[in-house]
Amino acid sequence: MAGRIVGMISVLTLVGVVAAAAVLLTLALDSEKDSGRQTAKVLSEAVARWLVANDVESLADAEIAEMLRVQAPSAADSEAAGVELGTIWVFNSQARLAASSSDARTIDRAEILSARRVLDPGTETVIEALPDGRYAGTAAVRNADGATIGAVRIEFTTSQIGTHFELYRTEYIIGVILILLALVFASWFLARRLAKPIGLMVRAARAVEDGRQPEPGVAASLRNTSLTRDEYGELAGVFLDMAREVGAREIQLNALVDERTVELSEKNRALEDAQREIRNDLEMAHSVQAALVPADLPEDPRAGVAAYMTPALDVGGDFYDAFLTDDGRLAFAIADVSGKGVASALMMAVGRALLRSAANQHPDPSNAVASTNDHLCSMNPKELFITAFFGVIDMDLGTLTYVNAGHDPPYLIRPNEAPEMIPHTGGIALGVLPELDYAETTIPLDPGTSLYLYTDGITEAENASGQQFGRDRLEEKLAGTNGAGPQVLMDDILGDLRAFTGDAKQFDDITCMALQFVGGASPEPYIPGRGQTHLASGWRRMVVQPTLETSLPRVAAFVERFAEAQGFSAGEIYRINLALDELLTNTIEHGFPGREQEADISVAIRSEGDSVIVRYEDNGPEFNPLQATEQDTELELDERPIGGLGLQLIASTFDDVSYERAADRNVTMLRQSRATPDEEPD
Repeated sequence: MAGRIVGMISVLTLVGVVAAAAVLLTLALDSEKDSGRQTAKVLSEAVARWLVANDVESLADAEIAEMLRVQAPSAADSEAAGVELGTIWVFNSQARLAASSSDARTIDRAEILSARRVLDPGTETVIEALPDGRYAGTAAVRNADGATIGAVRIEFTTSQIGTHFELYRTEYIIGVILILLALVFASWFLARRLAKPIGLMVRAARAVEDGRQPEPGVAASLRNTSLTRDEYGELAGVFLDMAREVGAREIQLNALVDERTVELSEKNRALEDAQREIRNDLEMAHSVQAALVPADLPEDPRAGVAAYMTPALDVGGDFYDAFLTDDGRLAFAIADVSGKGVASALMMAVGRALLRSAANQHPDPSNAVASTNDHLCSMNPKELFITAFFGVIDMDLGTLTYVNAGHDPPYLIRPNEAPEMIPHTGGIALGVLPELDYAETTIPLDPGTSLYLYTDGITEAENASGQQFGRDRLEEKLAGTNGAGPQVLMDDILGDLRAFTGDAKQFDDITCMALQFVGGASPEPYIPGRGQTHLASGWRRMVVQPTLETSLPRVAAFVERFAEAQGFSAGEIYRINLALDELLTNTIEHGFPGREQEADISVAIRSEGDSVIVRYEDNGPEFNPLQATEQDTELELDERPIGGLGLQLIASTFDDVSYERAADRNVTMLRQSRATPDEEPD
């Protein structure tokens, strides 16, 4: 700051000196010009007097010219000492040129006019400043009586006289230098004096900025400056007051910081203790959750099971389960609780326990899932929900009965066939709405058939580039593991998933399960059902294998399971099984003779009030069982036409039988009221 002030004053001083020198030079030049004009007047009038003294009035023009050449006035004769005369012209009283000096040029009109002007009485000498620094003076020549007898004109240049600047050049230079030195010293002294208080305040401000008190010498100088009555004194006083206030506030702030630091340290310790407790609780929760997930999966020679789960956080919301029910069937489930963390983990534990308990209480998966949903809705303050897939494998019959509650459909992998998704049953997630009915579907399983169940943590897993693993990549991998056992199938998928994600962060729980049905069903191939899969609530559906030897006992078990859950009587079960036996036999033997594997047959059953409804579908040629040949029961057996009796029995046994051809399929609907005790067979 001080340096800038000194520099600014020095520049201003230098500008002032240059301006002063310019003014002096201008004055010198003006003085020189005035001196030349004055010299022209003096010289011209001196020559006029010289001519009068030499009696120019009585001389001829030639004599005047000779006199100018021989007797021109010298410096000693002139009042302008040190001046050498230049060119001279002499005019008579009529302003005609009478004579001129030897070096004179031809006179022009303007110069003659100047001579005429001075011939007029009372006219003063005419002075002219000519180009190239020349000066001219024209004066009247008057005799002793004062009469004008002629005029004289002289011309000379400034080189013919010593200029004022040349005469006093040394004095001018010395004066300018002395003035310059005086101004520079004065400006330096003034700048130092003006900048010193500012420099002291800058040093003091930097000390305050660094958290220090100003040096004693600096503080003393500022106090002395504050005693003056100028702006510097006022500024120094304000600064000292500010410095004292800043110091006091800094002391107060340091005390507050120390106090807050102690409080923060105590709170940090408490927070660390709380975090330690939370970490211990999470570790315990992780251990408890790991204990809740079955480590020992069911072992049965007819089916193999493998499962895997890893949460994204310490505890997760996914779960899987597999166990043998009290009646010896293999029940399994996979589920995904909404959200993550402790709340989802608790919901997972509750859901798993409820579903396992309901599976042993309700033989039908649909009732087990409905019961689990009602209990979850009654204890769900956080409004979480669970997507779940629950299935039961009857290993004696080789059938899978399942319910899908809003979960990703598992994949069914048949030997030497591409993997395909299991048809959805149309159920919504658990814990959303109470008192819902869930539809179930039953499909046959051949030996070697595998199931792969998973949560969206697998398909939505991302790599470092943000790409998802996706279903296409999963299906491609499943197709390449056809025929592999459950553990190999699951490990191959997980290995491919880890290779895909690399070091990318896991954002969701990863859970999967693989099952393989080994025995309990006919090894003959079959065509799976492609009928309506999204059934109304309360329907139990089964896809029938088109082989009478295996399909008839499976259908009978399917009906018996439904009847047991609904409390049907033995007579009702008998009529339903009899009707389905006749319809199934008619479809396979007459609809697809010699090409049974082309048959696509399904059975669905549900209870509606006091009635039971059975829906039978097949893809055979159009055939209305109500239009079959009616048999005359009075005829002997050998007289009756072949066929039609069983269908006639069906029509007479049920309250209502209807038929329609829909989407190239035969659809037969059977309705029967619940039997009374008197109607039951003996």
